[in-house]
This record gives sequence, structure tokens and C-alpha cells, in this order.
Amino acid sequence: MFSSVLALTIVMPSVVHAGVSGADEYQVKAAFLFNFAKFIEWPDSAFKTPDEPISICVLGKNPFVSALEGVVRGNSIGGRNLVVREVSNAQQANSCHILFVDASKPKQLRQLLEDLKGLSILTVGNTEDFAANGGMINFKLKDGRIRFEIAVDAAERARLRISSTVPPSTMET
Repeated sequence: MFSSVLALTIVMPSVVHAGVSGADEYQVKAAFLFNFAKFIEWPDSAFKTPDEPISICVLGKNPFVSALEGVVRGNSIGGRNLVVREVSNAQQANSCHILFVDASKPKQLRQLLEDLKGLSILTVGNTEDFAANGGMINFKLKDGRIRFEIAVDAAERARLRISSTVPPSTMET
């Protein structure tokens, strides 16, 4: 079976230099997670109510949660507020719309992605085999730049539509 994976390089001014510190890396990844939400179209069934917030969840390192909370604070996308939550397993992640799995949780990765199969949750990670294990977006740090690959087929199986343009209704900040 053919696997559609797009590899993209995104250069942010704060990470152009070599040797990005952990804090800078988490800030950039937090900004990407927020921006990914602008490009994802979830099926109506992914939300329990019309005003349910977009839930961005983190499984792994704590510093990322505070960086992410800072990025989403006061913002909304498509009329939906954003909330950040920490989760520790697939059962807690069932109500997430975006799930970031930190590299500090490699032993849980394969089973977690298997448990979430079929749910409309955008899975994002930063381990070498994340996309190969069924993840949708994988961050890579190379030469001081944040790069990411998108497994389009995995997103499609989760009934997520990844748009190449931001619809006008989602440009709220």
C-alpha cells in the first residue's frame, strides 16, 4: 500500500540558528500545533456540541504544556475556543482533537496510536518512526530548523481533511 507522506521544512526566525534550545523548540512546536488547527477540518461527529472547544492534548513533557497554553490563550479558530490538557493514556486522549505525543513516551507510542485508530484525532509527534506507526504529523529538528512530515493517508483514515489554505472563517485570533 502506498503511503502519502509530505515532508516540509518550515523556518521560523527564532529557530534559524543552529543549536535551538529546548525552550525555543517547544515554543515553535506550540505555535505549529496552534496553526495546524487552522488547516484541519474535523467531521461534525468529532465535536459533542457546536460550541465545544478544540482540545489540544499533550502526552509527555510538562514544559510543552505551558508553552502551548501561552500560544492558545485568548485565541479561537472557527468560533471555537481552544483548551490545552495533559493526558496520560489513550482513554484520556479519546476526547482530544489534537494529540501531541512527546518523544519521552516511545514505549506507549505504537499501542496509543493503535488505540486511537478510527477516531478523528490529529496525532502529532517527534519520534523517528511516528508516521510509520500511524501518526499523522511528525516534527523533526535538523540543522536548527523545525521540519515536519505529514502522513496524508493516516489523516484521511481518521476522516480529517488537511487544507492547504486557511478558510476565512478560521482566521480569528
